[in-house]
Amino acid sequence: MINLRRMAACAAAAWLALPLAAAEAGWRVGVGVGAPCYRPWYGPRFGVFVAPAPVYVQPVPVYVQPAPVYVQPVPAYVQPAPVAAPAYQAPAPTPVAPALPPQPVPVQ
Repeated sequence: MINLRRMAACAAAAWLALPLAAAEAGWRVGVGVGAPCYRPWYGPRFGVFVAPAPVYVQPVPVYVQPAPVYVQPVPAYVQPAPVAAPAYQAPAPTPVAPALPPQPVPVQ
């Protein structure tokens, strides 16, 4: 009996929740415009119209500064001075050995 009551309570809760999950199955056609198509109408106006104060806009001052000038120095080539040919130097004198007597002849 308790199982029957429990099952009936669950079925009633599901039956009551059924309309909450229903989806609308209709269709419609619409035309869209990129801007609003209405203009507020305030009716005709009579009397004094007070315009806002004029706004004067002047351009921003432009300061012109000349670009810096960079001068690259020209590579200077210095020609090497001519080298004088070395003066001829006489060879050093060879020392003269004192005259020696002739070598002895071996006896046979």
